[in-house]
Amino acid sequence: MTKVGFVGLGLVGAERLAAVRALSSRFPDERIETIGAIDPGVLHPSVTDPPVLFDGLPDLIAAEPDLIVVAVPHDVAVDVTTTLLRSGMRVHLEKPLGRSGDEARAITSAASDPTRLTVGFNYRFLPGVTALLEDVSSGWFGEQVSVPMTLGHGGAPGDEDTWKLDPVRAGGGCLIDPGVHFLDLAMLLTDRDLDVVGGTIWSGHWGTGIEEEAHVLLVSGTGVSVSLNLSVVRWRSTFRIEVHGTEGYGVVKGRNRSYGPQEYRRGRRWGWQSASSQADSEEVVIRSDAAETFTDELRSLLGLGAPTSTSVCSAEEACQGMDLLDRIRAGVGTVQTT
Repeated sequence: MTKVGFVGLGLVGAERLAAVRALSSRFPDERIETIGAIDPGVLHPSVTDPPVLFDGLPDLIAAEPDLIVVAVPHDVAVDVTTTLLRSGMRVHLEKPLGRSGDEARAITSAASDPTRLTVGFNYRFLPGVTALLEDVSSGWFGEQVSVPMTLGHGGAPGDEDTWKLDPVRAGGGCLIDPGVHFLDLAMLLTDRDLDVVGGTIWSGHWGTGIEEEAHVLLVSGTGVSVSLNLSVVRWRSTFRIEVHGTEGYGVVKGRNRSYGPQEYRRGRRWGWQSASSQADSEEVVIRSDAAETFTDELRSLLGLGAPTSTSVCSAEEACQGMDLLDRIRAGVGTVQTT
């Protein structure tokens, strides 16, 4: 039996609860049981059948779960995760791992064994992304040249009054959420030693002092350029990752919901010369509603034969991502406010 507990049943916590319950139904012989939760915030409306709600962390720890999923605001997650790790719990923390590199390593140091902590980056398990990563690994594109990446949304009216756009509670703006997802993928697509070349950061709409739009240029140790375009003032939700190499290219766009369905297309160099259009020369590798990312991530974490070779983000990988975030902030400079 695998006993799973939860801290936080807001939007993401509710999705992870649904994923655990889906796995319990899909793998009945594994006996995956949700033993209970504590919810320091607001219970998401989608949780119509909540598990047992404990009064606090001591009660949850006393129930001896095999895994605790933590999905709470970034500032709350620091103390919660540290307490759980010091109590010997195995924790899967929804990204980010803290609000800075120092905070990430302080959290990690609370674990007697770093493998007791993993970090939730479900974008790794998007079908188009996993296929793109496999093509990069196999050398399908030849020698990599560039990786342009765009991720942005416009939030919702009233977000400025929530923790999500609070520079202290959230730890920043578009660079940390949703940006850490693409920092993680940038390192997976190239290498883990990315240097900051430069960029710009803009802030002027939400009025809370966070980064609202960031354009960042990175370069890998092998000379691959990575351009990041991140935003929380992108009124048309955008998810797009491109890989360009000496032998071909690949484009993943869409994520689900407001971003549209996911599609991964790839093509060879000069393929358009034998087709009536560029699109006709491309191969559609994946079309998907991308609805299983949380399920596939937890399936991999619990060793249930994940459908891809993608691995769950380790604590060390997440620390490297937060270190990169710190270098971007130091290298790009002061937020410009209009």
